[in-house]
Amino acid sequence: MKLVDCQEQWQLNRQYGCWCLEDIVYTEKATTPSVQRLSIYVPEPYMTSSGVIDPDGKMGRFNARTAPVVFENNSAGYREMPNVPLGDHRDESAKYLARGMVYVTCGCRGRESVDPDGRLCAKAPGTLVDLKTAIRFLRHNAEALPGDCSKMISVGWSAGGAMSALVGVTGDNPLYDPYLQENGAYMDESDAVLAAQIYCPITDLEHADAAYEWQYRADTENEGTPFNPAGTMTAFQQALSEKLASRYIDYFNSLGLRDPATGERLSLDPGGRSGSGYNYLMKQLEASASDYLRRLAEGALEDDFGVEDYFAGNYARPTHRARRTPEGFLHEIIHVPGKDKHAWLRWDGKQARIDGLDAYVLNHRRRMKPCTAFDALDCHSPENQELGSPERDCMHFSPDVAKAASTLREQFPKEAGALSEACEGLENDEALALRRRLINPMNFVGQGAAHYRIRTGACDADTSFMVSLVLALALANAGKDVDYALVWDRPHCEADCPGEVCDWIEKLCK
Repeated sequence: MKLVDCQEQWQLNRQYGCWCLEDIVYTEKATTPSVQRLSIYVPEPYMTSSGVIDPDGKMGRFNARTAPVVFENNSAGYREMPNVPLGDHRDESAKYLARGMVYVTCGCRGRESVDPDGRLCAKAPGTLVDLKTAIRFLRHNAEALPGDCSKMISVGWSAGGAMSALVGVTGDNPLYDPYLQENGAYMDESDAVLAAQIYCPITDLEHADAAYEWQYRADTENEGTPFNPAGTMTAFQQALSEKLASRYIDYFNSLGLRDPATGERLSLDPGGRSGSGYNYLMKQLEASASDYLRRLAEGALEDDFGVEDYFAGNYARPTHRARRTPEGFLHEIIHVPGKDKHAWLRWDGKQARIDGLDAYVLNHRRRMKPCTAFDALDCHSPENQELGSPERDCMHFSPDVAKAASTLREQFPKEAGALSEACEGLENDEALALRRRLINPMNFVGQGAAHYRIRTGACDADTSFMVSLVLALALANAGKDVDYALVWDRPHCEADCPGEVCDWIEKLCK
């Protein structure tokens, strides 16, 4: 637990130009030590030899004492995940190391983790508690490490994006102290960070189903996931979708969000396809398309086609795919041919215009998940497991879904009745309510870090655009510094343009 005693374990990796201290267990009370580990990668100039810091070592705009520390969690699907080795398909170290930043990759327990006695030990908020424990471990050992731990930047995508947001907003929040003590964290150290980079966050789970149906309600077919086969939704699912979409309008309007630039109150009209809130989302989507087409016209992208090819459908775009393997789910980015000629999209050389959200969904990015997407009807989604308990591995958790189903019992007595019965007692489950609260960054937006950068792929159908947009608006309305954008034609991934996250970090740490 004292990294000063690990000097001889540092290894120089010449291919990546960095010193490596790998697979360090960050708590003496590890219940699942195979994943409760982190690895530290340091630009080569910052150390003179194994474990010896060179205070004059410089790289880019930083030196061994001023370099920011990028803390990237590897949470995915709310599962237990190991720290990422160099060269792995999830390894993002190179871009940070090349700009003189210290890079830490952190593994964590997840929804299926068990302790030595075989007991489930990391239901919500277990993953977040591990990350906080690891940050405190790094601070406890700061003198033995190059880099400035006061300039720590949290990074993650998907469930990891949710965790990165939570790391940002919950720094040193006493609600987590009992969990940290149980996990063996250094209680006299801080787990606060300077900023959080949030990619495609799967979060606000209690409202995620309603948000999803609000966005994809015009599409009754789903492409399928490892948990749900592709197909057309049943009459009950379609009716439930309508109810949930309506509930999301009420939820959005209850938040009192405002346009950060103008102060205008944002709301959705009763139909859900008009109102200042809807217009704000479409403005973000059109800005994303405009930025992409402008870069494409200027040849500033890696794409090997031009604007004319794009509008003719003669291109291939990346998409996210999750498939089962013997080792678990493999998340990968594949390229698929363009399927449409973008009649719904207009471009005058400067500004893009889109013929509405439904046109975008039906012609460009169809629904991925059936209704319900998160609190699944059969109670077997990753989120049902994440919000379960040691006693009940999978649980229904969304009051929105339960209330919407209850209004359909007369029309669909079998399906709605079964779901309503399965959700019975949900609203009065205080332990479940606490688990929901502790992994929803919306509950902490006025606290924590000052800076947030949120990027979501405009072809990400793993959750609704509204989830990340509402988080960004809530943070901005709470006085936080927020940089938000949808990234055109990018799927569920670390959606970004090359170099821009490092530019942002350098700006914060200049």
